Amino acid sequence: MISIIISSYLPHYFSALEKNIEETIGVPYEIIKIDNPGLMGICEAYNKGAGKANFDYLLFIHEDILFKNEDWGNKLINHLSQKNTGIIGLAGSSYVPSAPSSWTVAEKYNFVNILQGNKEDTQYFPIQTTKENRNKVFAVDGVFLGIKKENFNQFKFNEELLKGFHGYDLDFSLRVSKKHQNYVVDDILIQHFSGGKLDKNWLDANIKVRESIGSDFQKEIDPETEKKIFLGFLYNFFEYYPVSQKNIFLTLKFYPKKLNFNDHREIIKKYYNYIRYARSINKKQNTKN
Repeated sequence: MISIIISSYLPHYFSALEKNIEETIGVPYEIIKIDNPGLMGICEAYNKGAGKANFDYLLFIHEDILFKNEDWGNKLINHLSQKNTGIIGLAGSSYVPSAPSSWTVAEKYNFVNILQGNKEDTQYFPIQTTKENRNKVFAVDGVFLGIKKENFNQFKFNEELLKGFHGYDLDFSLRVSKKHQNYVVDDILIQHFSGGKLDKNWLDANIKVRESIGSDFQKEIDPETEKKIFLGFLYNFFEYYPVSQKNIFLTLKFYPKKLNFNDHREIIKKYYNYIRYARSINKKQNTKN
């Protein structure tokens, strides 16, 4: 009933997950493993896997996880069977800011139900910020993406836009959310053994996603969140790109809407400092490279 698609490059994680799924899922299933030690981007891998799926319910998951409750397969099917449901996930956000960012935006908009650990499996801690059984979100984290095949076939992963391993979940979930309602649920629990890597590739992918999809999702704008995310974007951007007229104009494409006077002033002051210290910032970048 559930086709589980995994882009795999770590055999020890995959073997443990394969056994864990058998012991916990509670419904008929198949695992479609796409061996991918850097052979292709994750969008291409996931689309290939989905093309081989025999069942009506698809689940895209990372291989460095373990399921912590039983019969989660029935729970997933029940969620996906409800009217107008798009993606079912275990982490996501109900706010999409103007500036490029990951799914995680601000604590009051983030919904998570995960045991977050590390690669050594020496410790983990619960992140449980869900308020209801089904929490409405726009963006969904890629560690767990459940969707009906008929809905997946309308969207698929954007392998033309995204060639690597970042941004695929944000692009996919935001496109789905324009037609269906995505949810983060609280009755499926996983342990995740690693966090994300926020490097230049991650930044570039998120810029592409925001340029492609935009940010017109929620009805009400939150100026404080918009300012915070935009300033964070500027910090990340000028960590990797030189301060120049061209790059300043590029960042201004994502300037937040509906800010108050003090917010505008704070952002202008930040730009002034980047311009004022451009030489030292750019020199530091050259030293890194």
